[in-house]
This record gives sequence, C-alpha cells and structure tokens, in this order.
Amino acid sequence: MSLSRLTPGTVTARYLIREFLGLFLPIMLAFIVIYLIVDFFDRLDLLLKNHAGLSAILRYFLFKIPLIVTQILPPAVLAAMLISLGMLSRRNEITALRASGVSLVQTATPLLGVAAAFSVATLVWDETIVPYCMREYQYVNDIEIRKRPQRAILSLDRDIWYHGSDGFYNIEHIDPRRQTLYGVTLYRTDADFTLHSIVETLAVHWTGSGWETSGTVEHTIGADGEITTAVLPHEPLLQHETLSDFLDVRREPEELNYLALRQRIKDLSRKGIDASAYLVDLNLKLAVPFTTLVLACVAVPLAGRVQRHPSLAGIVGTGLATGFGYWVILALSNSLGQSGVLPPVISAWTANGIYLLLASALFLSGE
Repeated sequence: MSLSRLTPGTVTARYLIREFLGLFLPIMLAFIVIYLIVDFFDRLDLLLKNHAGLSAILRYFLFKIPLIVTQILPPAVLAAMLISLGMLSRRNEITALRASGVSLVQTATPLLGVAAAFSVATLVWDETIVPYCMREYQYVNDIEIRKRPQRAILSLDRDIWYHGSDGFYNIEHIDPRRQTLYGVTLYRTDADFTLHSIVETLAVHWTGSGWETSGTVEHTIGADGEITTAVLPHEPLLQHETLSDFLDVRREPEELNYLALRQRIKDLSRKGIDASAYLVDLNLKLAVPFTTLVLACVAVPLAGRVQRHPSLAGIVGTGLATGFGYWVILALSNSLGQSGVLPPVISAWTANGIYLLLASALFLSGE
C-alpha cells in the first residue's frame, strides 16, 4: 500500500482519525473538568476569605479556561493517541495494516497531521485568545476577589503607572529575579494632586527590609513655578511600598502575545535594561505549541508496540511517564535559560529536540 492511500482523504486515514478523535474529545473534557475541580478546592479558602460573589467566581475560572486548554492539550493528545492506537493493536488492526505493506510511519501520517494542526491552532490560540483572557483573569483575581484597589495602569507595550502613598510612580521594568525596579520616576503630589516635585532614578533594589537607591535626582517645583534640581544620593525613593506591591501589578508573559513581548524586549534593550529573561519566554511562545506534535511523534511508535497480549495499561503508563519527562526537561532547560547558562533559543527548544530524537529512534526500532 502506498503512502497516498493513507492521506487524510482515504477511508483508512479517516478511520484512524475518527478513532483518535472519539477518545480525544472526552479525554480533553475530563482533563479540563479535573483541572477545574482541583483548582477550585485549591482556591476555596481564598474565595471564602474574601467573600467572593458567584459572578466573580464564575468569571475567575471562565477566563482561566483558555490557558488550561493550552496546558492540557498535549497530555490529552498523548493519552488519546496511546489508547486509540493501543486498542487498534490489541484488535490486530495495526498488524493487518503492517501485513498489507503499510509501515508505521505511513500509519502515523494522518494522525501526526491532526497533531500538527492542533499545534498550529494552539499557536494562534496563544497569540489571540489567551493573552486577553489572562488579563481579564488577573483583573478579576486582584480587584473583584482579593478586593485590592486598582492602583496601577498597565498597557501591552508601555510602562507601569502605579499610585503609591507619595504620588504616582512610572516604572519602565520590574525584574522579580533581581528584585529591582528599573527606570523609576516618582511624581510627588499632595491630597489635591498638585505636583510638587519629580524624582528620578535608574534603579531601585529591594534588600528584603527596604529599598536601596543611588544617584537619585529630584526636580522641585517652587510656588512661583521655578524648578530647582538636586541630587539625593542616599534618600530612599520608596518609603511605604514593598517589592510585593509592585510584583502584583507586573505584566506576566502569558498576558502578552509574541509581537507585544518582542516589542517590549526591544524597548527595554533600547533603554539599557537587561531583558534576557524575557528572551526565554519569547522563544517558548513558539516552542511550546509544538509540544502536541512532538509528544504525538513519541506516542505512535510506543502504541505500535502493543500486540495481542501485552498490557495496554502498561504502554499507556509508559507513554504518560514519558510525557511527564518532557515537562521535566522543559522546566530544567527553561531554568537554565533564565539563569543565563543556556542561550534562550536552545533553552526553549531543547525538550522538543530531545523528544524528536527519541521519536526517531522509536520509529526506526519499530519498523
């Protein structure tokens, strides 16, 4: 049988895809429900403590579902692929295909085509739906459930404006790893929002008990409108806020799409601010959506090893353990990339590269 006989339009290809989708849809739904149930009980104390309303609770979980779909899709595809092909092997249907001259690669072609379509769809989904929903999720979490005052204004590609005790702060970048705020400008106002002075500093570092600043410059506005400038080498710029106050309003990478995050990196680099940590997140936005395709490439040869008598549960367990190993490698390489040990591109694509090599070895040994 030629490869063309297993293209998506053929009867055999449609049968394989139908068997896969028939298991994938309920597995995907079950994973989402389990995720929501676990997350609900994990957040129950928070919801009860803050007397969250039913509307806020529903929107809290509703806006989180798009990110859950992104996270759950790869293991759902892996499980559905292992079970559907494993059941076909147990019924000797894979053996029949092999006996008629269809190789394992040919059998996998329509299924990997579906997995590739899922990966491309995930990439589009992550660029359009997820960032918007994550911003709404953070708003519901902080303002409606935790009852925090809306003290900050953020945009996709600009700085952070924060209303603090001494006035309004404009912050170019918040680096939680270095516990530092970069490009901080304080507009000191009184209760009537009358501007008295503008204080500028390149960086403010949190020591754990207070802030360290150096080279701070203050422009004081006199009663007659005259502006005087003075250097404040040791005066702390922030006296009432802590690092956690600013981390609460920091824009997470999940809230930005690829183009917005790339523009953010360019803006920070142009201002002389180290944005290397964001480079890993930028490359992950391209690498992670293809996790579905990579795990499908591993699942097909693993499921093809099920013959008439070997345990299907054992193959599925092995496959899921293999999938778990993928996330371990991804987390490790991501950590190495964030710390600067690995280049951002290598850090983001290491797990995909290793598992594609594993899939190739499994395919070769299965032929």
